[in-house]
Amino acid sequence: IGAVILIFLNVREIKKRDKIIYNSEQYLRHSMEIQEAERRRISRELHDTVAQSMRYVSLLAENLNEKDAAQKIITTQNQNIQDIRKLCYNLTPPEVSGNDIISALELLGHKIFDEEGSFDVRIVAEDTVDFSKWNNEQLMNIYRIVQEAFQNIKKHAGANEVTVLFKQDESLKIIITDDGCGMDEQFVNQINNGLFENSKAFHFGIRNIFERVQLLRGTVIYRSEPDCGTQITVEI
Repeated sequence: IGAVILIFLNVREIKKRDKIIYNSEQYLRHSMEIQEAERRRISRELHDTVAQSMRYVSLLAENLNEKDAAQKIITTQNQNIQDIRKLCYNLTPPEVSGNDIISALELLGHKIFDEEGSFDVRIVAEDTVDFSKWNNEQLMNIYRIVQEAFQNIKKHAGANEVTVLFKQDESLKIIITDDGCGMDEQFVNQINNGLFENSKAFHFGIRNIFERVQLLRGTVIYRSEPDCGTQITVEI
């Protein structure tokens, strides 16, 4: 009887634990769906309101008597419009599939780092990698993981090159490496232990990466040293 009770309690605890995990994944998935919907909404509003208003201001500037000032306004507005278009693309990228995710990431890299001039972006997938096994939602999470890493590198790393390597054995590995300023050991340990929010150097993009990796039921490890760049290894 005691053994039966023990088995029953163990089964109940397992079911309780699985329910917590399920609910957590459901919450994360719902959160990501809301995030993607909000990205699309903001992108539409930027394109349909702000960008259109800037074009109108540029047209008005053409009628100014002070031609030098008019040209400065037009030049600035055109640059702002380009920046908004880039932002809209980052918010709502094209649908990615297993056949074109590499080319989509290459385009993303050039759009994010195009201001860096000689910046080198490499996206490499080994022959053993099979993206066809991943559905559209999973592929979008993979795309967003790389995108968040790119944006963090651009904002904080001061790097000259970044490489994204896809490797396939029993699992898919995504290895993102840059040659930037790196991070100190304490911060790396904090984010690898899920304590990154307690750091003054916390970046929202890091949390986004961890949550998307969790949705893919994978792991992510940061390796970095000051002045030695950073490597992010995602395994799913």
